Order: sequence, then C-alpha cells, then structure tokens
Amino acid sequence: MKRPPETTQPPELVAKNITKSFGSFQALHDVDITIFPGRVTAFVGPNGAGKTTMFHILTGNLRADRGQVLLDGQIITQLQPWQIARMGVGKLYQDVRIFENLTVFDNVRAALLSPEDYSLFSACRFWKHSVQARRFHDEAMSWLEYVGLADSAEKKGGELSFGQQKLLAIARLLAHKSRLLLLDEPTAALSPVMTGKMIALIKRMIEDRKVSIALIEHNMRAVRALAFYIYFMHEGTVFCHGTQKCVLENPEVRELYMGLSGETI
Repeated sequence: MKRPPETTQPPELVAKNITKSFGSFQALHDVDITIFPGRVTAFVGPNGAGKTTMFHILTGNLRADRGQVLLDGQIITQLQPWQIARMGVGKLYQDVRIFENLTVFDNVRAALLSPEDYSLFSACRFWKHSVQARRFHDEAMSWLEYVGLADSAEKKGGELSFGQQKLLAIARLLAHKSRLLLLDEPTAALSPVMTGKMIALIKRMIEDRKVSIALIEHNMRAVRALAFYIYFMHEGTVFCHGTQKCVLENPEVRELYMGLSGETI
C-alpha cells in the first residue's frame, strides 16, 4: 500500500490573554498557552476548568471576549471554523462526529475532497474520472491502514466500536491534511487495549507525520506516555505549566486535582 503523503513543517499555535465569559460566569481569564510544534502539549485539570472552552476558541467555534490566537504568527482569532480548518487545524470532539451511515472508507474519502469538489457538477465529474478516483481510493485506504481500520473499510461508521470511531475520526483529520490536531479526551471511555492503541497512534503521528498535537486528557497514564509539556488549568486559569515533573509532582496540583496530599498522580 502506498504510504500517505508527508505533512509540511509542524505548526506552532500561541494564544495570548484569552478571556471568555458566559453571562456572569467567567470560563477563561487571561489564559496564555503555546502548543509546541511537532510535540504533544497536554491540558489537564478538573471538569469545568476551561479546557474544552479553550479548544473551541482555538478552532473558531467560540469567540474570545479578549485576546488573540496566532497560528505560525498569523492572527486567526476572528476566522470562521472552516477557514481555520483549511489552515490545517483539526479537532477530535468528545462525541467523535463521523458519518454513521457512510462506510468507513467513504468517511475518509469524503475528507479528501478539496473545496472545488463540493459542487454537484464537480462531484459527478470526479467520480467518473477513473484515474483520480483510483488515486483517492488508494489514499483513503492508506489512511485506514495507518490507523488500523483497513479491514473495516466496508462497514458503516455507526457499526464501529466507540474506540474505532475515534480512530476513524483521526484518519479523517489526517486525510484532510491537518497539521495541528486538538484531541479532546482521546482515551476517554476506551478499553485498556484500545487506550494502548490510541497512545501508540499518537506517538506514531508525532514521530513520522511531524504533526503538532494538543490534547485534553484525564488519563494520567496517557499524559505521562505522551506529554512534552503540560498546562494544569483550574477555574478558568492556567494554575501552573511546565514539564511532567514540574506539573504532575506539584503538591498543589495533586491537592486541587485529586485531593491527594502525598501520592503521585
């Protein structure tokens, strides 16, 4: 099977002074973060700390009340989600969001379509063009093989297990040429075996796809296996950030996150 095409230089995303309120509730307050190029940056903290709100702002699904988001130095704060996606930023939602009634193969093939393929006329012409159709077929299958779903290509997306659906969603992001992936709880609700597969896939994407990854995660096994840098968020702020040792062995973090006074997370 032909290997998928290589990605370009991994991007860096920086957010400065991000503040967001919902009525009288302040979800984020002057948050500064950096998602490091070609690395895994983890966001941890209790529910309600503002992690998912931050991800929604980074992808344009929510507008910050104050602050800026920059991708490779370009301000993207006011762009629409589809514009940010075309710049190579992809997001794995907690509820996955695949096409359940399409086959696994067609889920990925749809992600390969470019903007000029979206019209009915272009789509009809595309499917009749055997050379181009074969190229898209081979590329879609290569992404399914990459995430370990090639044997399920003809199944409906809704027939996959929840863990397999997460793998399919990641295959779609890679097929769409996403260079920066925001993964919202990628190991949540997965079996230990599937959790291991997800961790291995994320490592492989960093090593041979050269993408940048930010993840929200409550599974400390996954965080310890993957994170280059960690942000611990609490009540809408970055309480502390740094290396694994700096954050996960911080006594105040253990107390706030786990109610622990001596144990290691």
